[in-house]
Amino acid sequence: MVIEDFLARQLREAGVRRFFGVPGGPSIPYLEAFRKAGIEFILASHEASAAVMADVTARLTGVTGVCHATFGPGAVNLSSGVGGALLDRSPLIALTTEMSEAWLGRTSQMNIDHQVLFRPLTKETFRLNADNAREIISRALELANEEYPGPVHMGLPSDLAGSVAGPYTGASGSAGISGIDSTAGVSGAGVETPWHASAGGGSGSGAGISRHTSVPGASGARVRISGHASTGEDNRARAGDLIASSRRPLIAVGLTAMRTVAGRSLVRFLEEHKVPVVVTPMAKGVITHDHQSFAGVLFHALSDRLAGLIRAADLVIGLGYDPVEYNYESWLPEVPLVHFDTKPSDLRISGAIEVVSAPEEWFMVLSSLGSSDEMMALAARTRDEIRTSLKRAGSGLNPVTALSLLRELLPSDTTVTADVGSHLHLAGQMWDLQRGKLIMTNGWSSMGFGLPAAVAAALAGGGGPVVCVTGDGGFAMSAGEIMTARRLGLKIIVVVFSDGELNLIKVKQSWKSLSPYGIHVHDGSLFGADRFLGVDVQYVTDLSGMRSALKRALASGGCEIIEAAINPSVYDDLIVKS
Repeated sequence: MVIEDFLARQLREAGVRRFFGVPGGPSIPYLEAFRKAGIEFILASHEASAAVMADVTARLTGVTGVCHATFGPGAVNLSSGVGGALLDRSPLIALTTEMSEAWLGRTSQMNIDHQVLFRPLTKETFRLNADNAREIISRALELANEEYPGPVHMGLPSDLAGSVAGPYTGASGSAGISGIDSTAGVSGAGVETPWHASAGGGSGSGAGISRHTSVPGASGARVRISGHASTGEDNRARAGDLIASSRRPLIAVGLTAMRTVAGRSLVRFLEEHKVPVVVTPMAKGVITHDHQSFAGVLFHALSDRLAGLIRAADLVIGLGYDPVEYNYESWLPEVPLVHFDTKPSDLRISGAIEVVSAPEEWFMVLSSLGSSDEMMALAARTRDEIRTSLKRAGSGLNPVTALSLLRELLPSDTTVTADVGSHLHLAGQMWDLQRGKLIMTNGWSSMGFGLPAAVAAALAGGGGPVVCVTGDGGFAMSAGEIMTARRLGLKIIVVVFSDGELNLIKVKQSWKSLSPYGIHVHDGSLFGADRFLGVDVQYVTDLSGMRSALKRALASGGCEIIEAAINPSVYDDLIVKS
């Protein structure tokens, strides 16, 4: 079987039904093989958007996302979105066509080393040839979903198509390639997907390929203290002793817990243990905002109000807390830390105890945790203070009132994709949701995420509306994907918070007592017309107008844009200084 047919078959058997990209001439044999295998090619307007679409597809479907780009500039563009999948923890296969062997290292148009480019942005990068293709392709899909899921890159030399794939040896590696250890990568906020650390010690080496060692996980908890791994029961007992002796515990829940069975287990645990909980932005939805244990969201708007609760704790328990979201050092008080995860994390906290195991085992260790009426009362006051502060935002069209109106009018099964900017900090704190209904980027935090994420969400389906909430600056970075949405006939409502500025930068400049500069995006209306790339634009300046526009957009059968001319002044008091 030729390599492109083998690749298409493996992806199809893994559940892949569509992939995203911008093709080049050498891509054509692969696109054709995928088409024949029943895998739909989705043309994006930009390669970075294609990678975001693949990332979000993986989050929403549980199937590894696939994206593609061609030589040089195509690969470089793709790499930005691939980096997002790494730090937002999404399983992804990134394919790029590459120069033939004869041109490696030569000065040539569009020629760069793709393996050097993708090495820091992926779990591993490979260059295929006829001898190693079967093993690499088979292994790449496994690797993308192991431990913390993340992207794997495969380079496809331009002269490789049509070559017969060599025999499969069954080794976890490939001839003639050195595996590349890199930062582990994983999936973003969204849907509960049952992934956890792989069991067993390590993967073997195929002919000429070296691999990083897998982390013990699903069985046999491993405990690390102060960053040094240990398997002793005494160390596990130390974690249990700290938990049993705590009188004012605080639980911090993160990305891994959101995406594993730990999410459901936590809800059951909190029925018997009254303990306050703070969540990271990517863990939103693990418990509802009206749950008695919920205190607030770390690192987003008004999270400084959590300081008193955090300082009162005598023990912090991290459940699936991924440091890629925000390092413990940035907020942890000088109290003991017990950190639970499915793989070792980048912990640099003196005296911290790290328990590495399957999520089911976390709650066995936690079974002796007591309740704290004092901490629960403080959590309730903190939660109420955040809500009260949001209610004081005024009555005109501003980011808080606009988000509140969206929450009022949008059906409960709406999928919201949020771009990066000041509005994201507000959405991250105030947007209550069902599991998997708010899609954002936090580890990578790249502007331009919202619109391609909405395209992927609409393609993934789910029955409810898809709404992209973005700022004018973020929209401008991926505006071309409006053409993609229109061409595919997708029903997406794009709400642009329009204030003419990169407001988050303006706010941060003000913290330094600087006059704003380098932030001006536009004057007046961003669009200046009632159509953009063939899509209707409604320009609104007050809440009444926004209400009418949103109702019209919900009733429409196609893509709609609402430009909301917001008053950004409320950001000054709500965005947390950092």
